[in-house]
Amino acid sequence: MRDAALVAAIPLAEHHALTEYRNELADHARRLLSNSTDRYKRDRTLDALNAWGHDTSTLENANDIAAREYHARMADHDLWWASNGTGGCAEDPPF
Repeated sequence: MRDAALVAAIPLAEHHALTEYRNELADHARRLLSNSTDRYKRDRTLDALNAWGHDTSTLENANDIAAREYHARMADHDLWWASNGTGGCAEDPPF
């Protein structure tokens, strides 16, 4: 329950009136990262810590790094697909 509450609170700390609570949330986030294997919770927590300027290199495990690299490859693929628009065809179809 505590981990779910942390993940739910992270987006709230983006509000300018609540930024003072980020350091307290970061302490809880580090504890989550030391115990949890839940991919969703780890991703949200690492993203928040990075956005808040915290160094997460010592908090990431091999699965976190693999997931980050996978998402980067998929983003590159989606960007290529969106900019190409032809699905790989060099010409418009003949119909």
